[in-house]
Amino acid sequence: MSNSSTKSKSHLETHELLDRFELLYDNVDELKDLRRAVLDQDLSSIFRLIGFITRSRLLYEELRKAVLETNLHSLFRVLAILDKKEFEELRKAVLEKNIHSLFRVLIVLSRDEKVELLRNVVINEGKDPEVLFKAISIFVQSPLLESLQKTLRTYPESTIKDAFARGQLHSKKWLVAEVEKLGMHLGTVFLCAGWYGTLATMLFESKKIHLDKIRSFDIDESCWRIAESINKPWVMNEWSFKATTQDIHDINFSEYTYNTLRSNGTERELFDAPNTIINTSCEHIENWDKWWAGIPKGKLCILQSNDYKALPEHINCVDDVDHFKQIAPMTTYLYGGDLILGKYTRYMLIGIK
Repeated sequence: MSNSSTKSKSHLETHELLDRFELLYDNVDELKDLRRAVLDQDLSSIFRLIGFITRSRLLYEELRKAVLETNLHSLFRVLAILDKKEFEELRKAVLEKNIHSLFRVLIVLSRDEKVELLRNVVINEGKDPEVLFKAISIFVQSPLLESLQKTLRTYPESTIKDAFARGQLHSKKWLVAEVEKLGMHLGTVFLCAGWYGTLATMLFESKKIHLDKIRSFDIDESCWRIAESINKPWVMNEWSFKATTQDIHDINFSEYTYNTLRSNGTERELFDAPNTIINTSCEHIENWDKWWAGIPKGKLCILQSNDYKALPEHINCVDDVDHFKQIAPMTTYLYGGDLILGKYTRYMLIGIK
């Protein structure tokens, strides 16, 4: 990430990064506490995180009671194992709620490098992205941490921040949740107008969704390298993920032979026959009727559009689910619903054409 005074397009502020990971991994309660600890210096959250890291009753319960409740019994239990030189730090932690002193005591008691890492990210309010990502990795085991950090650093002029907007992530999490409920094997997925491939990451990370590979297509030639950077673990896995610059109007959705680029820029021919077609940007698609007509019958289709007509590039908005069904008729609808996102409502259809 750039350290310049002018923020890059891809720059995500500390509160945004913490918020997005909390949204992506909403089953990890520790991310909520990490956000509160870093942004609000919340002592209760710090103690819960320490309890998670060390699994120590002394550190979580006794020291917590001593500091937050000024519990004398707990205070003396902690004092009993401290050297005299740490007494002053404990006094400041208890009487002044001094976070610096609290962490000095915690580090002495725990002798755990993860506690030192937590201290760094809390004291510095998450301003060092490298430390912040390392702190998040204590609680979330995901290849996205490393790949996203590297992508933000490598492509400072990209619009990754837009791809990780709350509305974008909510919409994609909704899609993943509904696909999980259906329990269908997606096979080979063609991700149309795939942008930076964040949906691919979520599909790969889902423990309930089964698929073979994802092929992401976007007409913007700046997208493929960034999409592959974010999804690098799956690119490295024999191209389970591959992004290609392609106008989706030119794709044969029955079976498709096309040229894609290796990381060194050389061409390679690929052949794929998709089982599942996903397009979460239907509001952007020109000549919609022509594109939809090109999808063969029998294909599993997952579509999203919205009613946000204020943007000039939104040329194919829908008014509601019924309107969406009118422009995207299918033989079988497996799901149809909406997601209210403040300024606009997003609509989704899942079905067999």
